[in-house]
Amino acid sequence: MKNRKIRHGVRSVALTAGVLLAVILFNLLFGLLASRFLWVIDTMPNDLVRISDYSRELLDEVNDEENDITIYFLADPDELENYELIGHQAGESDSTWGMSYVYNLAKLYEREYSFIQVKLLDSSKDADYIRKNFALTIGSDLSPLTVVFENNVNGLRTYRTMQRDTFFSFSSTSMYFRGEDRFTSAILSLSGKNPVAYFVEGHGEKVGAPGDSEDFGEAAALASLFTEAGYIVKKIDLSEADFEEAAGDAYVGNAAVVVLYGPESDFETDGAGGVNEITRLRRFLNDKNRNLMVFMDPGVPAMPNLDEYLEDFWGVGFEDNIIVADTSDPNTSSAISEDGTIFYGDYELSDNSPGSALTSSLTNLDSLPGAFFGPTRTIRMNRQWSSSNDATMVMEGVTSYKLGPAFRAPALSAAVYQDGASFACYDSNVYEAYAALYYQDKYDEIYPEYREKYYQSAYDRHLEEKGEEYREEGLSESEIAEKCDEYASSYVDEEVEAYMDSYLSLDTSSTPAILTLTHANWMYAQSETISSYMLACGSTAYASEDALSNAAYSNRDTLYSAIYLFGKNVLPYDLDIIKIVDSSSLSIREGTAVAWSVFLSVLLPLIPVGAGIAVLVKRKKKNR
Repeated sequence: MKNRKIRHGVRSVALTAGVLLAVILFNLLFGLLASRFLWVIDTMPNDLVRISDYSRELLDEVNDEENDITIYFLADPDELENYELIGHQAGESDSTWGMSYVYNLAKLYEREYSFIQVKLLDSSKDADYIRKNFALTIGSDLSPLTVVFENNVNGLRTYRTMQRDTFFSFSSTSMYFRGEDRFTSAILSLSGKNPVAYFVEGHGEKVGAPGDSEDFGEAAALASLFTEAGYIVKKIDLSEADFEEAAGDAYVGNAAVVVLYGPESDFETDGAGGVNEITRLRRFLNDKNRNLMVFMDPGVPAMPNLDEYLEDFWGVGFEDNIIVADTSDPNTSSAISEDGTIFYGDYELSDNSPGSALTSSLTNLDSLPGAFFGPTRTIRMNRQWSSSNDATMVMEGVTSYKLGPAFRAPALSAAVYQDGASFACYDSNVYEAYAALYYQDKYDEIYPEYREKYYQSAYDRHLEEKGEEYREEGLSESEIAEKCDEYASSYVDEEVEAYMDSYLSLDTSSTPAILTLTHANWMYAQSETISSYMLACGSTAYASEDALSNAAYSNRDTLYSAIYLFGKNVLPYDLDIIKIVDSSSLSIREGTAVAWSVFLSVLLPLIPVGAGIAVLVKRKKKNR
């Protein structure tokens, strides 16, 4: 009897242990399979985690042998299980709400495409790796809410970072999930050949020895920044070759940048052999998604051909001047050098300005990092295009332009014209300082010239107009001469004063732009819009080694933001943005909830109950 009880007890324990082990193994296996095959029950009234046929058509064109895309999540795995959407809005950073939808969609892309993989990185444990590979600039915003898309092909890395909020859109009453739009756009923008950045030479540009493809001279730091961003960097002399001819085996895709780094002589419009460099430049930049960077130093000779193209097509002109920051008060001065020609630029804080696209990651920081400017000239913006709200429409509405500053001359500053012709001051303190230093000397310098030029003609004119009248009044010839001298001297004084008003002027209404961004939208076939940009900066020093290597300066961030903008923008415009029908209802829909409740509370428990009844009946029959 005891032996029988022991045997039954051992069997019961073994059976129980076996059942528990089976349950554990089943849970592990089911969890792995659920993760692998995305067995997820979407509680939303409409499916959010999906890839449309249109996305598949676009992605099927991507060569899986030439691309190796990794989607990195920086959040803890538990945080990626957060399906919560209740009451949330854009900008919240204290919760990982909605990350599960983003993560599950990434896993779906990984499952369907062999060239895509998803990896998790711990923002603490993998901090060095993240900082080395992704946080290139001080303005990079990497957090558990960050998703990084990286393509690493033949050692050339390109990547995009997106925040959780970019996968959602908000209105006053609704919430939308645009995960498919963002994922497909990012993958397409990273796939394919690397874009090319062309540094133009042949006009005295500071890009190293002419014809030396390895020597980028003073532009080496900027060229390296392009390389870090996944670009192929080349030099081109437009007097010798057009862009397509210079491409060689390199890919001249639908995303490329032309860089003019400190030209000192004009571009030919009818050079040797009838070469028109401006036509070559314009023709290349007129194509899809071609972009331009121009860094122009003060004090260089006039370049009427290039100036005309930049002003007519892109809306910017470079003034013939140099910025001098106020150095009178060290506590408030933005000057870095003693003479004020090296200074910190002022951020354009308007969110509506196109230039804010370059600095938005910086202006949201608790304290603004300095923007280093060396000898700098101001930029004249086309008034028609400088509106931050309304774009200028041209070509019968096919193309629109917006132009706005990213940085302005510091508030306490003066623009000093190189030829000594005039000073334009933007602060009364500066005006008074320059007036004290220069006004009287300049006045004394030009007075003899103006007296010689205007005195005699004014004297003779007054004598002719008033001589008879003075004689009728009984004035002697010497008295008449005194009257004419008084008039002529007054006339000369007025001419000198008018010149001095232009030579030394005060304008406190605004400060001039020193770095701008022009944004052009081109529409093709009424369905595809491609963005082109031009960054204009009044200083090559802004992109110098000193500026880009110093972590305290924001120059690297701003230029990297521009390079990011200039990257390929292959956008699937026909993808739908999915409206989250009821973001406050995270429970399963009523009919589904009832069905699952019946299954979990009634049908599922009936299985072990039925098994137990069967065993009991069998035992009773055996004992009879």
